[in-house]
Amino acid sequence: MVISAETSKVWSAQGSTDASERTYRSVRAALSKSDELSTLNVEVFLQGSYANNTNTRGDSDVDVVVMLKSTYTPDTSRLSAAELANYERHWTPASTSADQLRAMVQRALVAHYGASRVESKDKCLKIAGQPGYVDADVVPALQQRLFTKFPSDGRASWIEGTSIKPLSGGRIVNFPKEHRTNGEDKNAASNGYYKPAVRQVKQLRRAAVDRGLLSKKDAPGYLLECLVSNVPDSNFVYGDAERLARVISHLAAFTPSDLKLSMWSGDRVTRLFVNDPGQHDEFLSSRVLKTLKGLL
Repeated sequence: MVISAETSKVWSAQGSTDASERTYRSVRAALSKSDELSTLNVEVFLQGSYANNTNTRGDSDVDVVVMLKSTYTPDTSRLSAAELANYERHWTPASTSADQLRAMVQRALVAHYGASRVESKDKCLKIAGQPGYVDADVVPALQQRLFTKFPSDGRASWIEGTSIKPLSGGRIVNFPKEHRTNGEDKNAASNGYYKPAVRQVKQLRRAAVDRGLLSKKDAPGYLLECLVSNVPDSNFVYGDAERLARVISHLAAFTPSDLKLSMWSGDRVTRLFVNDPGQHDEFLSSRVLKTLKGLL
């Protein structure tokens, strides 16, 4: 199979955002009506492909984070012994638990949409879409603070993430704002061709699934976006077909062990095949990349 220049160009285009934007506004409106949530320091924002402008035609839902900032989960692993002692002196008990937050969010969504449209999932509350709207995964989360400094005056520095408590299993920590900022910086450094390349790779993977070469579960969009974020800027060239070929060729040249050693997650906080919460497999990813290269 040879991907034509025209197909490469079509694949680089962003999918429609009209329905997703309407859905996001609707969710925000539903949450704003909650008297319970109005008393808390809550931030509502998008994460995922729509937030990062890497969505393709065919992406069908939006991820909305409801993050409580007055309660946070700490990561003090980067602090010195003295800084850790400072943290412990300034520590105060949490006022609202993750379970309480989830219950409040669920009540707000059910009050607005009705119980029939709100489904409780392991990591989120799913709202079924209607004509003109898309499905929404609403993710209740506590603020995560990866502390980098904690002086004696308590004016700490931290990297902000989200801490999700699923119905089963342990806590899941992500850094969606770092991912988004790094993606914007990468796109600027590559003359605006990084995000089109991400969309091209996602579409190429979709073509491989359609041809039965890969499973639908192989290499989700988040993993592909993170992989592409590790490609040097010089590979993001003007020509659509050449850009796609250069990006895939660069990634497919890595052995599984090289992928594990070299690849950062998009947030640049975690390593993609080491401590990323997605628990990605470098051997499967290597096979996927070689399969995608075979399509070019």
